[in-house]
Amino acid sequence: MGAAIVLTVFQARMREDYPEWAVLIAVGFVVTVLLGLLPRLGEAVSVMAGLAREANVSSVYLTPVLKTIGIAYVTSFGVQICNEAGEESIASVVALAGKVVILFVALPIVQAVLYALLGILNQ
Repeated sequence: MGAAIVLTVFQARMREDYPEWAVLIAVGFVVTVLLGLLPRLGEAVSVMAGLAREANVSSVYLTPVLKTIGIAYVTSFGVQICNEAGEESIASVVALAGKVVILFVALPIVQAVLYALLGILNQ
């Protein structure tokens, strides 16, 4: 958090004189933080997979959930970078594309939930 605060103050000054460098520095910082968090992310995925095994949940359902979370994070990152660069229209398209991709990835789960509901209602 300390590095983020220092970088934010630095970015405010940098953006006035060198906006393109400010964006590149922000991207570099985010990539560095994400690379530092990757080992922890792997641990979180392992814990979720273990919980799914214990609950007898098929990977058919866990995989789309994990993909959806990943797509949401990547989309959010892309939107923030576009906004940082002053490209709000591109940011809107990136957000829309992310939502559409999430919809397609989540379709098997939505389908399974609807079939389960129909099965309950028909009994």
